[in-house]
Amino acid sequence: MVEKSELLQFLRGRTENDILSLADQREAASRFNCSLRDIEEIALSHSILPRRYQRNGLDPVRQLLLFHAKVAIIGCGGLGGRVSDLLARMGVGSLFLTDPDTFNETNLNRQNFCTTETLGRYKVEVVAQELKKINPILNVTMTKGRFSEPSVSVADLIVDGLDSIGDRHHLSQLCKKHSRPLIHAAVNKWYGQIGIEQLDTELISQLFPLETQALTAPHVLSPTVALLAAMQAAEVGKLILGQDSPLTAAWLHCDLLNCEYTLF
Repeated sequence: MVEKSELLQFLRGRTENDILSLADQREAASRFNCSLRDIEEIALSHSILPRRYQRNGLDPVRQLLLFHAKVAIIGCGGLGGRVSDLLARMGVGSLFLTDPDTFNETNLNRQNFCTTETLGRYKVEVVAQELKKINPILNVTMTKGRFSEPSVSVADLIVDGLDSIGDRHHLSQLCKKHSRPLIHAAVNKWYGQIGIEQLDTELISQLFPLETQALTAPHVLSPTVALLAAMQAAEVGKLILGQDSPLTAAWLHCDLLNCEYTLF
């Protein structure tokens, strides 16, 4: 491999106002025998911003924080699928996807990677494949099965895309064991909730007492899923970038039917 100085000279020669196109990234990767991921890391480390992140409004230093972040998404259906899409577009560099299920027809109303062509396929396989089309530098690790301790310990942040009370309690315990923030959200019809559980908080136990009876196949509308997933992705971004959020000390209830949002 050539000297980094030669590569940097090439990159700087292709930038316009310190912005680098994907086509030029691909050419650099080919010419200097690097991966696209290598090119992006080098560019960001030297204040060169890939064009696809230009509209993020983040400088290369903060964009590099996203690049180095590792986020686990537990459950890749409605919430998890949309969160993964948003994080890939934002520029998060590594996603760990865990889900045991395949797409079925009841998912078509709300799960953005479920189409008539992906029915019967494992969700993590479809999501991983589509995410690489969105952001080719993304590192994606798939687990076709239930989450376990490695699903949590491998990442910096954990996204809750589950629909089982018992599973949420188990995930909460693992996150506390490994001191990982858990970005929780849940949806039902026009309503949703979101909050961040940390080592010293008990959000999941507060929201889901173990004796609570879970709904059987709750009704879930796509606008509710899209809104709460967007909020989860925003909270992930804020945690990575060191931005304060009221959801680290409270949780938010969203009522889309009446346009009411209440912080508890």
